[in-house]
Amino acid sequence: MEKHRLYTLDEFLLKLQPSQRYTRIIYLDFRRENQNKPFRFESLRLLYAALTLLIVDCACNVLKIIFEIRAQRLSEAKQIGAVWSIAFLCLIRGIFVMFKHKSMLDLTNDLDKIFPRTRLLQNRMNCHKLARYLLIRHRFLFAYAVVGLSAFIGIPLLKYIVFYDPNSGEPLLDEYHQHASWFPFHLKENPTTYPYMYVSETILTLFGINCLFTWDHIYTVTVAQFIMHFEYVNTELARLNAKDTMDVEKSKKFYDDLVEIIKYHQHVLRLGNKLRNTFNLPLFLTDLISGASICFHIYLIANTDDVIAITLFIFPCFVQVAFAFDNCYQGSRIENVTTNMSQVIFEQNWYDATLEYRKFVVHFLLFASRPFTLCGYNLFSIDMVHFRGTMMIAYRMFTFLQARGSKVE
Repeated sequence: MEKHRLYTLDEFLLKLQPSQRYTRIIYLDFRRENQNKPFRFESLRLLYAALTLLIVDCACNVLKIIFEIRAQRLSEAKQIGAVWSIAFLCLIRGIFVMFKHKSMLDLTNDLDKIFPRTRLLQNRMNCHKLARYLLIRHRFLFAYAVVGLSAFIGIPLLKYIVFYDPNSGEPLLDEYHQHASWFPFHLKENPTTYPYMYVSETILTLFGINCLFTWDHIYTVTVAQFIMHFEYVNTELARLNAKDTMDVEKSKKFYDDLVEIIKYHQHVLRLGNKLRNTFNLPLFLTDLISGASICFHIYLIANTDDVIAITLFIFPCFVQVAFAFDNCYQGSRIENVTTNMSQVIFEQNWYDATLEYRKFVVHFLLFASRPFTLCGYNLFSIDMVHFRGTMMIAYRMFTFLQARGSKVE
């Protein structure tokens, strides 16, 4: 990234994935007339319409799973449940986008007020690091969107073209559909209505994945900004020369700079409380759903010999592991950068300062020993330790299902 380029928050918020750019399925369209006015959303009608259709599809999936269980087709029910768990994860994040959109907008506008607007300040705050991180992450998601969505949407159609004989008159199987949900009047089993059902399923897929992308993008951009601000506080603290407190002329400027740093840090911490209130419950629920979904996918991979089925199940499994890892990694980043404050304070030449400032240092160290952490509904911290715990829980659930399956057999 260009270090001397002037960045704006608008370009970070409006960076779209292919499924958003080419379909124009944009739920939260951050807009404003000029840089001096706050952000606002154009309309949420598309989000409401998408969630309505996703809720209906979710209910149809549950009905299909119940029908399969009643018919003693447990293997089919498990496969439908694995795919449905991903759709349910997208739905949950879309619901939280709907309920938390005002909080997200308020937090974004608060962060916009302290976003650096000059090249000098952006260089001091290392804004190019923020831009580079978001660009790299966007490219990874771009690759997933192209490969993953193309496979999810295209493989059922490819199977239909290769394996199904339209002249046979046989009902269509679930493997020819993206969503194996129940639909009235047996329309999904009817070959004549397959093109219409396939188009409707593609629309549902795009609606669902864009719910996931919307929530994830706002969360990522917001957390990345907090990391930038906390790193700036550490950098400014490191610039201070504690020896200036011994000089009468320099001490006033030293304490003025220190007070400004403290005020800035306290303001960022107050915004951090808004960050927690906005994202703590979504992080809690989506972590639980991701863990269960990963478990189901591993179970299906371990109990099938079909190479195509293994390919279809292993890719979304790895994607969910990657998303869970990224959420926890961002939590660890913000925790580590706030933990580094105590090291920055300790590495100052405080021993050359006045007795008054040395007393301040003790209080600073006590305060800095409590890092800022993201949490899941105040039950656990979002960090790499939590990621390891999530993977262990998913594995234990997998071994439980394996043991239960062996007993049934």
